[in-house]
Amino acid sequence: MTESHERILVVDDEENVRVLFSRILQKEGYEVECASSGTEAIEKLANNCFDLVVTDLKMNGVDGLDVVRKGKTVNQTMPFILISGYGTSQTAGTAAREGADMFLMKPIEITELKLAVKTALQK
Repeated sequence: MTESHERILVVDDEENVRVLFSRILQKEGYEVECASSGTEAIEKLANNCFDLVVTDLKMNGVDGLDVVRKGKTVNQTMPFILISGYGTSQTAGTAAREGADMFLMKPIEITELKLAVKTALQK
């Protein structure tokens, strides 16, 4: 486990995904906060400082792209990792244009998530 003080916001409307990602990242030494919706994520971004956001793309109401757009208005340099089980190269391109630093496809391997987070935080 590494000692870290980076704060990560994990956003997913599926509780099992939030819990899994949170546990994995906490074991790596990160401080993790979760949001169960895009709306909750935007509220947390407006009122807290995070070093990285890991968000699902498809959520009811406010989706992951909305979270990226709003988050970039709060902090333009904050990295975003967008995750989806429904992605295409077109979706990945849209995510990049909106400000996402990485686009990962579900299911995600634990090592893939750890590497993506580490890489995003080093930028």
